Amino acid sequence: MISISLALHGIALAVGVVYSVWAVAEMPLPAIQVTLAEAPPPPPPPPPPAGGQKSQTKPKTRVTKPQELVQPKDTPKDEPKEQDEPAGQPGGVEGGVEGGVVGGVVGGIVGTAPPPPPKDTGPKVVSAGAGTRQLLVNPGVPPYCCPKIPKAMAQSDTFTSRLRVCVTAQGQVYDVRVVQGAGPAIDSQIPGYVRRWRYKPLIVDGEARPFCYPVTYEISQR
Repeated sequence: MISISLALHGIALAVGVVYSVWAVAEMPLPAIQVTLAEAPPPPPPPPPPAGGQKSQTKPKTRVTKPQELVQPKDTPKDEPKEQDEPAGQPGGVEGGVEGGVVGGVVGGIVGTAPPPPPKDTGPKVVSAGAGTRQLLVNPGVPPYCCPKIPKAMAQSDTFTSRLRVCVTAQGQVYDVRVVQGAGPAIDSQIPGYVRRWRYKPLIVDGEARPFCYPVTYEISQR
């Protein structure tokens, strides 16, 4: 009986343990509340000192060493040497050339003579007599004259035109200009005759030069 009683009690105890394990009641979860909090603001700056006075700093004192006194030494003074004044024209420079231009010329070199003036190669203007003496032809005979006079101008006996004639270095006429005319009908014929004239070369400084001179061209019906 004791053995059976112990066995029954053991079985009952085991069943109770198993039931307690499987019949666990669910416990409610605790409620959780979340709140967002901002970081605390920084503390305010400290108030300025009373009276607005800045902190005073002590000035730095600079210590200077006393300088030693040095006695100055006597230095001999150079006496200016007497320079010989250049002889010549006032305003000239040392090393200049006799006969030079005062103040020099543009593009010149110090100590050199000024360049010679450019050579004149243009026509030389001579007088009416000098130009006439160079003629090699007779301008009063054909084919070196004479213009035809229109019938409307036949009542006049003499017609005069003043010309400017230019001749090359070889003696040929290259330009005829009517300075004062006798009339368009006559003036238009004169250059054709004058261009036939021939001259001796005009020699100037050993060279043949072109020249220009005035010409009084007269036409008479007598």
